[in-house]
Amino acid sequence: MVKDDKHTAIIAQNIKKYLRENRMLQKDLAMRIGIAPSTLTDYLKLRSRPSHGVIQQMADVFGVAKSDIDTTYKTENTKALERLINDAASFEGFLITDEDKIMLLELTRNYFESKES
Repeated sequence: MVKDDKHTAIIAQNIKKYLRENRMLQKDLAMRIGIAPSTLTDYLKLRSRPSHGVIQQMADVFGVAKSDIDTTYKTENTKALERLINDAASFEGFLITDEDKIMLLELTRNYFESKES
């Protein structure tokens, strides 16, 4: 078991929820995010916790915010930038398509990852 069992259990519960909602098998999710199926099983059985990057990859596959999987990213009075982008309909009069949202999320992710290096 990992250190914060309660928090790890919440993450596992949310992953299971999105697997069900998306009618996706564990092995399919594992393949799409580039991890071994046994690693995903370890997350779901509370033997280990996914990294921040893996949680983000899962969120991308499920089309949700990272905070929907790992609740430590939630803040009560503010929305995550991911959620703002996903909820956006237009910008300065331009309609925002689903393709635009994917590009904006990717650009934003690359920007913040480059700041960490």
